[in-house]
Parts: sequence; structure tokens; C-alpha cells
Amino acid sequence: MELSPIRLLRDDVAVWLIYAGSNRRFLDDFSNNNRVFLNIPGFDATPAAFRDDVLMRRHLAMSDAVNELIRGHTTAHPSRNPLDYLPNPHAGNTPSARQFAAEIGNITRLFKMAKIGDIVMSPGHGQFDPFLIGEISSNWSKSDDLVVPQLENEIVPTRRVRWINAVATRRDFAPRTARRLINRHAITMIDRRFYQDIFDNVYPSYSWRERSKLDLFGNGYAGKDPLQPYEAAKLLKYVMAAVFSYEDGEFDAFQALDIDAAILQFYDESRVAELAQNFNSPGKFTVTAKSGLAAILLAGGILMATGDPNANFAQQRAHVSAQVAGALQGANEAEAKTELDNFINSFNSAAWSPVQSSLGKSAKNTLDLTLDNSAEVQRHKDELNAK
Repeated sequence: MELSPIRLLRDDVAVWLIYAGSNRRFLDDFSNNNRVFLNIPGFDATPAAFRDDVLMRRHLAMSDAVNELIRGHTTAHPSRNPLDYLPNPHAGNTPSARQFAAEIGNITRLFKMAKIGDIVMSPGHGQFDPFLIGEISSNWSKSDDLVVPQLENEIVPTRRVRWINAVATRRDFAPRTARRLINRHAITMIDRRFYQDIFDNVYPSYSWRERSKLDLFGNGYAGKDPLQPYEAAKLLKYVMAAVFSYEDGEFDAFQALDIDAAILQFYDESRVAELAQNFNSPGKFTVTAKSGLAAILLAGGILMATGDPNANFAQQRAHVSAQVAGALQGANEAEAKTELDNFINSFNSAAWSPVQSSLGKSAKNTLDLTLDNSAEVQRHKDELNAK
């Protein structure tokens, strides 16, 4: 069974909304170069320029002069020495001064405040156009400066981004979140109140603080038999009960019971923040648990439960541990891998081989179960292209 990445998010992770210039003119530059940047041609970034507020202001004043040339507002080629510029080039409390201060704020947010692992969302042109969504992958480096053809081949400082396989438009988010995903600023930190909705729509699986989410897809759902998802739902409930019993130190007791008895004794609704079934095409179960590691353990449990009952069980455990560990990306990977290994190595064949040969095999085959979101992403792309 294939497995999408499981994102381990920092407790203090931030989500940044960043526009790709006026009329999204730099959107292709963002996408093709795995970068995000501001419209500050000729800024000539240096460590000192980001460290010293006065020098940063001089560099921005120099960039503004370069922009005036690019826009055709002047034919005079400006000095490329930032010390030739005033740190406060505009009279106080004028529109120009306020705009200059706003640009200083944008530079500070992108190059000083934004951290590795933070999420960036760059809007498309309209409500049906998907965001470019990615994660900042490195600190600022002079070597990441980019030549931008639309800025007369001037150089701009950038932040590297790893774009992720996600398709989300403003219409996919709850209305209160969608309203926060549009504004007039070049870069904005989104309020943390909206992060859960954003993460739920961006990541098929993630862990954040004391919460985690996992999507289980049924790519074979035909939409004609109301009981087609039944065995997959029962399998999911069984594995969730296994995770809860493990977290409580009762896993041996869980494994001593048959499927129905184990579910009855160890499935705990109070530990489930949300359990949703969305059976369009492909079908999908979404589990959101009140535990930061539950989704990781759940992924391992599902892979074990749907494994080959005739294969070597010890080798299966090793393979599943390696597969899930390889899908983990982000903060505290070592801790998550240790807990995952402890969980998977606690499985015994006497309990799980019968599950594999009965419920697991049937559930997997009936719905073509997978932990890979590729089909869902492609379906959403196709829907947007049809509009």
C-alpha cells in the first residue's frame, strides 16, 4: 500500500500568505524556481542588510530607485551603493512613508521572521485557482538570489520553498478561513485560529501539537453499494482501538481479544476529534485524533492489518516501520520513529495474521485502500480544469 508524506509540524509553525506580485505576475517564477520573493529588484541583500535596520532601509531605498527605472518613471540609472541613500527617504506620515514602512515590514517577515518548515500559500488569480502551497526549506542565503526577467533581469533575494502535492482553492476552506486568505499585503502571517482548517485541507496526514490527522482513501469506491465501505470502516475502527490500547499500555490485552471484542473494549470515542467519511470518487475516511502521534501509529497499524498473511511477519514489521518512518517529514522525527518502532514491534502474528487474512484483505480489496492521496489530488485538478 502506498503512503503519502506524514507532516510533523512544529508547535510554533507559522502560515504565511504571500502574493506573487501585482496581478500574480511572479507566480510562474515562484513555481518554476522553488522560491518566493518580494518585488525589491536591486536590493542587493547581505547579512548586514538584514541585521541592521538602518542599512536595510538604505537597501530598500536603493531598490525603490531601481524600480523607478524599471517602471519607466525615470531614465537616470541610480547608484548601486546603498550608503548613497537616506534610511528615511520620505516625509513622515505621508502615503510614501507608510508604503516604505510597509515594505520594511514585508522584508522583515519574509527574511527574518519566517522559519524553516513554515508554510507559504501564494494565491492564484481567482477563487477557483489553486494556491501554490509549500514549506520554507532553508534560511536566507546569498546564493539563492534570483534573476527575474520581468524585472529587467534584476536580482532579488529569495527564500527557498519545497512545493507540496496539494490542490486547494479559497472555496475549499471554511468561509471564516477563506476570508483571511485574501488581503492587500505582500506577505502576512495568518492567525493561528485558522491553522487546523488549513492543515486539514493541505495535508493528507499530519501531526501538530496534541492533534493528528490521517486520510485513508478508497480509490475503488463505485458509489453503488451502500455497504461497500463497511469492512474498511470496521478495519479502521479496529486499528484505532489498537492505537488507543497501545497508548494506554494495554496492547497485550487488546491483542488477546478477537476483532469485535477488541473494538468493544478499547475503542474510545472521546479520543477522536473527528471521524468523517466522504465517499465521492475516490472515497475517503478522515480521522482526526486528540493525540499528536495517533495518526503515525494508525498509518503503521493499517499497513500491518492489510499486509500479506502468508508473508514473514517479522519482515513485515520491519518493512512497515521503515515505510512509515520514511514518510515522516518535519519536527521531532527521531521521537516519532522511536514510538512507531515500539508500536509495530509489539504486534504479534497470532493476533494480526487472522486480521490480515480476513478483515484486512477483504477491506483492502473491496475499496482498493491506500494511504496515498495522488488520486484525490488529480480528481481535484480535473474538477478545477473543467470549470
